[in-house]
Amino acid sequence: MVAIILRKIFVRFLAMFFWLCLIVLFLFSSNIAKFFKSKKSLTIFTFPNLLDADYLHKFTRETGIKLYVSYYENNDELLVKIRETKGVGYDLIIPSDYAVELLKKEGLLQKIDKSKLKFYKYIDPKFLGKYFDPKNEYSVPYLWEVYKIGFNKDFFKDKFPQASWKIVFDEKFVSYKIGMLNNAREAVLLAAYYLFGTIDNLTDAKIKKIKELLIKQKKWVAVYTDLRPDYLLYSGAVPLAVGMSGEIWQGARFDPSLDYLIPKEGTFMVIDSVAIPTKSKKQDLVYEFLDFFYRPDVVEYHNDKHSTFPVVTNVKLQDEFKEAIDRIWRETKKINFFRNVLKEKQLNEVWISLKSS
Repeated sequence: MVAIILRKIFVRFLAMFFWLCLIVLFLFSSNIAKFFKSKKSLTIFTFPNLLDADYLHKFTRETGIKLYVSYYENNDELLVKIRETKGVGYDLIIPSDYAVELLKKEGLLQKIDKSKLKFYKYIDPKFLGKYFDPKNEYSVPYLWEVYKIGFNKDFFKDKFPQASWKIVFDEKFVSYKIGMLNNAREAVLLAAYYLFGTIDNLTDAKIKKIKELLIKQKKWVAVYTDLRPDYLLYSGAVPLAVGMSGEIWQGARFDPSLDYLIPKEGTFMVIDSVAIPTKSKKQDLVYEFLDFFYRPDVVEYHNDKHSTFPVVTNVKLQDEFKEAIDRIWRETKKINFFRNVLKEKQLNEVWISLKSS
């Protein structure tokens, strides 16, 4: 009898110990994982769909450097994470231009030794020396996109929409539902440009007009989203959507019923760049990865898979890519950037008013 009781106690003890171990692993998994990471490793923080898993494995096979990758959906999420952690735990990030400027000003990025980057001489000069990093001391451009308006040709039949932001913001020109940007900075500055022809000198009175316009526009917005506006057009959810060139063009690339236009007033460009957080101590490994990441065959693969436009000139582009890029430069009359002309508090106040209206 005593043996049976002792056996039951022992089994219960093992069960409790098992569940205790699971709880500890769950609570401290990130810290425990550090002990099992390869000594030769990099931790990358990036947008989804920029790094293909097969090529990550290929890099590890070629170099022995293990890659740990985590993702953010937008620059705001990246900014919050890097500010909270001071960049600790991350060796490479891929922010957009305005995020680079903010992180640089806050001392969260370290200078890049461009002499260690074999590919740097192949970067197209028109993507260098921009407002967010004039000397490219803290960032290296990786890809670029512009904002377009995608539309369904079947819906509009023979009367295609005119190439103007009016078909997004002016109710006289809108008789349909649209897909709109779900980003405070982009939506606010796009509205500012439509109203005033510039994003500079935005006074309180002008910000009020921007807020009123966005609240009014909400009546014909079916969905606010930053993810795959081409899906909205594919599915027929909306006949017209605002989005980045890669996503909009990818839809038109594979579906002949879709097309896009670039507003005659001008549009906005986004440059995504690679940058190294201040706290990273693995610069040499980062440079080794970047030389792989910018290698022509790697760039060409990601370029084709995600319909993005590279900044390097030593890649072989398919004819359809060349035509798409030529069309952008031919039809774009003026290019703006989503610069840091408003404080984040101002942007959030407009956005909260819009979403709560």
